[in-house]
Amino acid sequence: MEKDPSPLDTLRQLKEWLDAGTITHDEFQTLKQKLVFAPAANPPAPSETAASPAPSISESPGSEAGITNPSAPEPTVPGAPAEVPPPLVLPPITAPISVVPEPLLPPVPPIPEPIPELFQPEPTTVAPVEMAPMLPPITHAPAAGPSGNDEQEYVEQDAYTAPRKSPLMTIVVVAAILALFGLVAYLFMDGRDSERLTSTSRTEADSMAVQPEIGPQTEQIELPPVAAPETIRVAPIAPPVATPIPADTAATEVAAPAAPAPVEIPAVLSEGAAKARVESIMQRYYADLQAAPFTASAYFAPQVERFYLMQSTTPAAINAELAKTHFPEFLEGQSSIQPGTLQVGTPVADGSRVVTYVEDSKAFRQSRQEIQRTSAQIRIRFDKNFKIVYLRQEKLLKNEFGD
Repeated sequence: MEKDPSPLDTLRQLKEWLDAGTITHDEFQTLKQKLVFAPAANPPAPSETAASPAPSISESPGSEAGITNPSAPEPTVPGAPAEVPPPLVLPPITAPISVVPEPLLPPVPPIPEPIPELFQPEPTTVAPVEMAPMLPPITHAPAAGPSGNDEQEYVEQDAYTAPRKSPLMTIVVVAAILALFGLVAYLFMDGRDSERLTSTSRTEADSMAVQPEIGPQTEQIELPPVAAPETIRVAPIAPPVATPIPADTAATEVAAPAAPAPVEIPAVLSEGAAKARVESIMQRYYADLQAAPFTASAYFAPQVERFYLMQSTTPAAINAELAKTHFPEFLEGQSSIQPGTLQVGTPVADGSRVVTYVEDSKAFRQSRQEIQRTSAQIRIRFDKNFKIVYLRQEKLLKNEFGD
């Protein structure tokens, strides 16, 4: 016969299930309390069963003879051991044999647990051997691996089916590739000569050099002055016949318009004269720039390409800008051309010329309450009338603040 599981083994099994996650902690506590209180509710039954076989063992003839006549000195006392073997047949002990080993087990020490006062253990709790059916169903056990047939069915159900491709896209791609190959073949197999290399209709205009554009940021191209075109008068071979004009029509004849006056072309100044004139204009310009009001029309052309950061401006706009930003901020300003830095270029076809020099300036800055000293590279272009059409500060060489 197999030995029934003891409460200690059942408790260990519950602990293993708790560690494996088969049961929860609350279920473990409930089952443990039921397991602990179950032996305490049924202690009288094992004691009675344990006490019942004792009389059966003590009912042997030898025991009765020993109890009834403990001190009788009868000569029949030696015959008592001969009657002892009949109880060894164990007919009366066969019935309680399944009950006798139960009390022989070592007592299970109860696990100290806080027992709530309101909790009343049920005396009719299922025996420890019947605890297994009361366990909750396994909810956290891992699912069993699929068999070979199931795995094959799973693959067939979840097999990815590629969407059907439209034949139109394939046709378009193939047509594009064929067109590309056809174009390449046409370019390589075409036998026509290049008209650009073998043309016989080339004229002088095709090989004519293009004059580079003149901009405010580039150096001016120095070209020799162009002389005025000569006017050639062709006299008729036969003089016209003069016809007399009637007197009445001569009075009504409209007078012929006078010939237009020839345009005066300014004489080309020498380099020294042009340099002296530019220096005089700039001295008056800086003197007028020291304090408001400033008259920009005396120094600038009607249309100015650039004035510092202003582009495509006019003298009136320059006056407004200086009155708004320059004069309130720069007080007691003094500017001059650094000696030895003035360079005047030769005039170009339209009579304009480029002037470069280094400008030294000194002014009291109102916003900083300090004196500012600067040196900057200046580029100016004058027209044929020595009016400024372009003025720009190309590079700041020095910028200092102090007392």
